[in-house]
Formats: sequence, C-alpha cells, structure tokens
Amino acid sequence: MKIALGVLVAGLGLGAASYAGAAAKPAPAAKADKAAAEQGAPVKPQRVVMFKTNGVEVTVQDYVNFLQRNQAYVQKSMTDEGKAEVIREIIGNQLLKDDIIKKGLAKKDATAAELGEAFQKLAKEHFPLPPVPEEDAVYKYYLDHQNDYGIPEMVRISQIQFRVPDNATAEQKAAARQRAEAALRRLEAGEPFPKVAGELTENPSAKPPQGDIGFLPREGDPWLTEAVRNLKVGEHTKVIESPAGYEILMLTDVRKALITPYVNVRDKVIQRMRGAEQARLRDAYIRDLAKHAKIEIVQEELKPLFPKGVFP
Repeated sequence: MKIALGVLVAGLGLGAASYAGAAAKPAPAAKADKAAAEQGAPVKPQRVVMFKTNGVEVTVQDYVNFLQRNQAYVQKSMTDEGKAEVIREIIGNQLLKDDIIKKGLAKKDATAAELGEAFQKLAKEHFPLPPVPEEDAVYKYYLDHQNDYGIPEMVRISQIQFRVPDNATAEQKAAARQRAEAALRRLEAGEPFPKVAGELTENPSAKPPQGDIGFLPREGDPWLTEAVRNLKVGEHTKVIESPAGYEILMLTDVRKALITPYVNVRDKVIQRMRGAEQARLRDAYIRDLAKHAKIEIVQEELKPLFPKGVFP
C-alpha cells in the first residue's frame, strides 16, 4: 500500500469502496426491479456488498465513490492486482478509523475534519514522518531514480503487429506467425517499412500513420526495452513475440534523456524519501491492526484476489 497520507485521511471518512466491474453484475433482485420499472413503480438502487471490515459493509457504490474521489486509483482498478490493492487501501482506512475511535481520538460521528486531526495524532505516535535523510543517501536515491525527475530517454517506434486472440489455438498462433514472417520477407526484399506496415499491421490505430506509434520511454515497458535494445536508428527487428501476438519493430528516432539537475529537485527527493518511509511504517501498523480485525470478502469473484489473505 503506497497511498499518500492526504488520500488516506480523506478515505477515513469513506470506510468503503468497490470496483466498476462488479457493478455490471446484476443482483438477485434485478429481475424484480426490471418488472417494477416496466410497471412504472419506483426502483430501489441495488446494494451489492463486496466485503466487510469489523462489520462495516462496503458496497459497489462505496467503491465507485472512492475511485471518484481518488482518481489515481482508477487505472489501477482495471487489473486484478490493482483491484486487490484498492481493496486493501479501503480496508486499511477502516482499520485506522476504528483504531482512532477505539483510542478515543475521535467519536463515531466525527466530521471529516475531526477525523483528519485525529489521524495526524495517531500518525505522530505510531508512524511519524522520519527525519531528513543524510545528504549522501538523498543523492544516491536521486541517481537511482533520475528518470523520475525529468524526461527519460525516448525512442520512436514503427510497428507491424499481428494479433493473436485471447485463448488462441495453436493453429491461430501459427497463422499469425506466418503472416508476420511473410511481412518480414517483404522487408528483407527491400520494400519500405511504412508501406508494408500500412498494408499489413493489425493495430488499427497504427494503420493510418503506416505503423508509426510515436515516442515511448525506452525503459518504460520491459518488453519494449529488450526488443529495441540493440537496434540503431533505421534498423528493424526480426519477428518477435509480443503481449499482443507477433511484431516487427523499427527504431526511427531517439531523444536523449533530459534529467533535472539534483539541486533543482533535492527537496522533492527528500519529501519522497520521507513519505515512502512513513508509508512503510503505516502499512506495518495497518497489518498489525488486521491481525485482530474481522475482515470478510463477501463477493465470490473477489476471493481469488487474496489467495493468502487480504494482508498476508
């Protein structure tokens, strides 16, 4: 869990959350509600409980509300791993809120402002902001994370992509590979890469620009980094397997990294280091609270997200 303290304080007032995919599943009463709507009767909104923390129910609508308030989690919630992380954050918020009330730092009906003040008191005692790290440590962190403080090296890529559907058969994979090999033979015979890409690529958005997919961080995606590692501008790969199927990539341009000097971002580096350490301490505190809490995953489709428990 690496949520900012400000987001966590805001979350204390929610005590709940849900993922958008769950909202698509009809509740058992959906048919009855549909019939009522057709007869002109008012329809009650479905209340789908996802999980519980110390008896506090978290519904799909609660989760949607959480995502709306914390936009940084929207993209994460699109994957199973991200959904699990969001659920942990929400449960952690509830555990902290329960702890604040148990310790008498706030009342059950406390306002958001009162909860925020109580949280700061709890943090000061149990997971305080650490002291400023030594200068050598700050500089080393900067060197290890330079791409976070500026513009990393970018590579411009042209692509000829041959897609393999999910759960593809061996025959479908072989057919995609054959299409890719046929394209490679045309390139090796001297046909221009843009011409072949414009005719054959199966990436719809890359077809009009004849395979050009623009500038991408060289170190952004591990697969791409490895694929173009030894390419020079103007060179292309052989047929390579990709997350989408099979591809042939050409390196068309390189923009060197533009890194912000250390003195210009020193304060930001210190802030980030201290925040990360405080988050580590807070997460450890939450895990300890979880050992004595009753946490129940209600929706069956969510249970596989936590094979070793919510806080293993």
